[in-house]
Amino acid sequence: MDLFSQTIKRSELKEGDHIYTWRKQLYSHHGIFIGENKIIHFVNTKREGDQGSRFGLESRSNQKKPKTPCPTSYCGLEKVAGSGVKLCCVDCFIKGGSLYLFKYQASRKFLLSKTVGGTCTMAESDPVKEVIHRTSYLYENGYGKYDLMNNNCEDFALYCKTGLWSVDKAYQGRSSQANMVRPTSRAQKDQKIAEYVQQIATAIPRSFSKREVNDLGFRKDVVKVPVEELCTFVLSLMQC
Repeated sequence: MDLFSQTIKRSELKEGDHIYTWRKQLYSHHGIFIGENKIIHFVNTKREGDQGSRFGLESRSNQKKPKTPCPTSYCGLEKVAGSGVKLCCVDCFIKGGSLYLFKYQASRKFLLSKTVGGTCTMAESDPVKEVIHRTSYLYENGYGKYDLMNNNCEDFALYCKTGLWSVDKAYQGRSSQANMVRPTSRAQKDQKIAEYVQQIATAIPRSFSKREVNDLGFRKDVVKVPVEELCTFVLSLMQC
């Protein structure tokens, strides 16, 4: 792996790796490598024209060009219909782009050196066996509703790797990309999704302290939640 750019070769991939790829060089899409050229990732089912997109920015171009079906039989499969937790091959995941390894236990210096989110965290990854168990369980049972700011593909991969979930009812998102543009006022919360996309695409931290405080490894509002109890935990949290 190239530590500076975090690029990784396919031959270097290991089970349980949290990987990502850039979409139009603007934002990263995330998944968990489970071996045998297979990746489990979380997608917005309302954006079927863009299987891997978090924001649907490619849907218009996809309408112009008919998508060639992947010859790999398992690509696009989901055990829970409409859940958005899907299986795909590496080629379909990167869509002609490059492959990158998300870094865990990043130093403060490394974290602050990154000008965009979605690349690293100071949080520690759990052992591979636990990561694969969580990922497989969510593939088999679903992961909840996709939400740009609170439950996106990076949130999915982060949970698979750490088992951490926020107890903040108002804002449960752990995604570093989303946290870089987290709304700070009621007016900001009322902005359209398109405005959030523009912010994320061009986001540069307003201060180093904001980047550090919002990191999953620094936050105090996260707790370990067993994957078998995740659904119950989230429901109880929302009812509080």
